[in-house]
Amino acid sequence: MLLNLPILKNLSNKTIVLASASPRRREILTDMGLNFSVVTTLEPDENDPKAYKTRAEYVADTAYMKAKEVFERCQQDSQLPNADIVIGADTVVVIDECVLEKPRDKDHALAMIQQLNGQSHYVLTGVQIVYKIDDKIERIEFVEKTEVRFSQIDDETIQAYIDSGEPFDKAGGYGIQGQASLFVESIHGDYWNVVGLPKNHLFRELSKLSLRL
Repeated sequence: MLLNLPILKNLSNKTIVLASASPRRREILTDMGLNFSVVTTLEPDENDPKAYKTRAEYVADTAYMKAKEVFERCQQDSQLPNADIVIGADTVVVIDECVLEKPRDKDHALAMIQQLNGQSHYVLTGVQIVYKIDDKIERIEFVEKTEVRFSQIDDETIQAYIDSGEPFDKAGGYGIQGQASLFVESIHGDYWNVVGLPKNHLFRELSKLSLRL
């Protein structure tokens, strides 16, 4: 049973859109009790992480590109929800300043897991909330950072994980909510951030926003 939270009442008359095809992000918003639609972005992910001073700036900007594109398209296309709020996000894994996004194929996924094996890495999620207030377009942005450490995994186990098919739509080639949870020795920070959307931080920002709308 969902809590009867004030945030839900205040946002119940707003059209909320998630600019992501990620099933994990859909589940997180659903668990928060929000009513929302999904509109996937048409924005190609062509940003180069090396063009940014920090990895946090990279994920923040990539998330904004996604949210902005969906927000503008929702205003223009009558077939889409007339969004009041669009939530966009981008998640990457960072190890030794190297950005790991979704693997291209089995060999790429294998290389990623081998790189993470026995090491600590960071998961960064950039979140952008684009919204309309008094006919003005504004946004809230933040980046959440979580440290994850993998234990030492043998080659046979790594290969079995790759063969399971789980790595292929996930940043860094693994899903902490799935079989890869067996590899996680420790985590410092928001677990849900590693899944794909920092639930607590997003809740706090939406709570503040609900008082303005």
